[in-house]
Amino acid sequence: MEEKMISKNKQEIDYGKFAKIILSRWYWIAATLILSLLVAYIYLWYTPKVYSTSAYLKFEEKQANLSNSVTLSPQTRNYTNKILSESWTFRSRKTIEASVNYIDWQVSYFLEGKVRTVELYPQKPFLVQILKQDSSNFYNQRISLIPSNKGLVLSYFNSGKEITNTYQFGDIIKIPGIIFYIKKITGLSEGAQYLFKFNHKREWYGRLGSGLSIGEAAKYSSIAAVSKIDGNAYFAADALNAVMKVYLQQGLDEKTQSAKQIINFIDSQLGNLSNAVQNSGERLKDFKQKNNFFELGSTASTVLGDVTTLEAANKAADLQLLQLQQLQKQFQKNKEEITLNFNLDGSLDPLLSNLLTQWNSLIQERASLVNTFKEGAKPVEELDAKLNILREAAGDNIKATKNRIELTKKFNEQELAKSYGDLKNLPQQERDLFGLQRDYNINEKIFSYLSEKKLEAQISKASILPDASIVDLARPNFSPISPVSKSIWQFAWIIGLGSGVGLIFLARMLNPYIYDKETIESLTNTPIVGMIRHFPEKIDPDNKQILTISKPKSIFAESVRSVRTNLSFIASEQQSKVICISSEIAGEGKSFVTINLASSLALIDKKVIFIAADLRRSKVHKTFGIKDKKGLSTYLAHQDELGDIIHQTQQENLDLIVAGVVPPNPAELMYSDRLQTLIEELKASYDFILFDTAPIGLVSDALPLIRMSDINLFVIRTGKSKYSAASIPNRIANEYHLKNTFIILNDFRQVALHSNYYTTKYSENYYGYYYSESSGKGYGYYNDDHVVSWWKKLWGKL
Repeated sequence: MEEKMISKNKQEIDYGKFAKIILSRWYWIAATLILSLLVAYIYLWYTPKVYSTSAYLKFEEKQANLSNSVTLSPQTRNYTNKILSESWTFRSRKTIEASVNYIDWQVSYFLEGKVRTVELYPQKPFLVQILKQDSSNFYNQRISLIPSNKGLVLSYFNSGKEITNTYQFGDIIKIPGIIFYIKKITGLSEGAQYLFKFNHKREWYGRLGSGLSIGEAAKYSSIAAVSKIDGNAYFAADALNAVMKVYLQQGLDEKTQSAKQIINFIDSQLGNLSNAVQNSGERLKDFKQKNNFFELGSTASTVLGDVTTLEAANKAADLQLLQLQQLQKQFQKNKEEITLNFNLDGSLDPLLSNLLTQWNSLIQERASLVNTFKEGAKPVEELDAKLNILREAAGDNIKATKNRIELTKKFNEQELAKSYGDLKNLPQQERDLFGLQRDYNINEKIFSYLSEKKLEAQISKASILPDASIVDLARPNFSPISPVSKSIWQFAWIIGLGSGVGLIFLARMLNPYIYDKETIESLTNTPIVGMIRHFPEKIDPDNKQILTISKPKSIFAESVRSVRTNLSFIASEQQSKVICISSEIAGEGKSFVTINLASSLALIDKKVIFIAADLRRSKVHKTFGIKDKKGLSTYLAHQDELGDIIHQTQQENLDLIVAGVVPPNPAELMYSDRLQTLIEELKASYDFILFDTAPIGLVSDALPLIRMSDINLFVIRTGKSKYSAASIPNRIANEYHLKNTFIILNDFRQVALHSNYYTTKYSENYYGYYYSESSGKGYGYYNDDHVVSWWKKLWGKL
């Protein structure tokens, strides 16, 4: 596994470089921003807007003040979480279906636009008047209407065929299942394409119910905030107001249901009593007139008062027993509230009223649960078990109350028997009058009693108020909740800028190449002896012009001279310096660097020899126009002597040894002793011996030379060498205990996108060799200053 070297140099973030990285690809950010804003614009243009309207309901207890003789129990509820429990009723299908009646639902009107079709509710560009309509089977698709100077062009599809006809306003129009005519309304635009549609009532149930919500306006308050979401702001307000009206009316109807049942129950009893009173009165009148006997004696009058009271009590007890029987039947209905609970004589147990309250609370809770859970689910079964317990307790209470009433009746019967016994000694005629008077008094007393209770129930019914009231009606809100333009634009800006910056750092993250010295310094401790600048013009592939000679005033040539100067400080004790120049892979410019460095050294009157030590694929001979027949390979193979392989170049002080023919065993030749002999002989004649070796990342040919050299230069090329290349010099130096190993950064140019945003602070053990950090601005000294870009050249020509 390749060792990864970590630099000991301390590095800190340079925020200036960080900003330059971002600005280097500002057009990426601009492009992603423009694209993001364009997508936002298209999204806002094509996406239908959704509106929300709201209103407020106030919940409070409002019940009638009733007399102690008649107690109503209308919709007894648990108000601990009133708003939550009422939310199911508010959104129930029963409420929604009734609310549709408050909406103009029969005909819908639309306007066909370039992007989408817009509903015109509540506006009506024209009025469709229905004359006759099949209640269930009629044409239910959209019908196109285009006004023109000839009339109204109507078209619709029937059985896959388009049917088109022209009509005038007021003409009778017949389509499948419906007959209608169109009435003109001002505001119809000629040439516009309108649509209208005949609706089924059930189609509106889903629309009214969707987007309908209710919740607390504030925590622990009795104010509920209700809202409706729809694509039409007007419809949302109308629908919400309709639902609130129906909800309040249904609540009021439910609260008065108990009073209605009481009144109906009393009416059923009064119907029979009315006839009984009338008949008994007629018989009494006929008896008095026929027998000319009008008054009872004192004894009979006293007994009559007692008997009337006792008989009336028994009649009231019978009514109470009948009420208890009906109440018991209602308890057997497991999923319904009990609305009948009245007390005619105060004989009902308060515990029974409490059981009724608990029963109705659990029924409300059950109604909420079945909206969330299925029948048979554990929470529903647990609640049904509680209802069964209440049913049994109520049954026992009703049974005990019945027994108590029966005992009271039995006692009254015993007292009646005693009273009737006092009449035995009276004359027969007086006893007959007593019987007729008794029947009349009892029936009249019960009739008056029930009439009084009916009046109280009617008063109670009239005084009942709903438990909720509308605080504020819903009004159309024309600020859409979706899509929200401000949020969409903000999101588009964030995404546009963020994705642009993200692309920059993604490109950096995916980049495997080295671009600047800070990156090298973050990966290795090997010093950088210099940076050879990028030459901005096209370079001959064979480098025949030798840029340090042909372009002496270029920044490139100056950067080579900077490397040359730095080399003079290295291995200064050596009279003749052996320099080995290598790289990781081919194409990193080691031959290019060696040639230009050798030429630069020759210019300062140093005897320099350039040796092409890459025995596999050297191209140096092409640069100098020399045949690659005799060279280093033939010398090492003992085929030629030193004098035979040294070539003089056109440049003074610079000689050359080419690689020679490619041998079958280049690695073995480089390990021969003759290589050491060659170096020793050359040291006697030359100040600098430069070896251009094979890439050490691919083959091991250069290792013998590296160990023999005084200075080892490792070439890393900007945008060509990968991160792994930076660790090779340090690894080889440690492995072979080498000194004077350095890095040359070749083809260096400012590529802000891939530059390192750290600044190096050198540690104490850093070598300290200086190298050129020229920004590339020559201030007039170099002839490649201010290179004009292609687009500026084009602009200048234009």
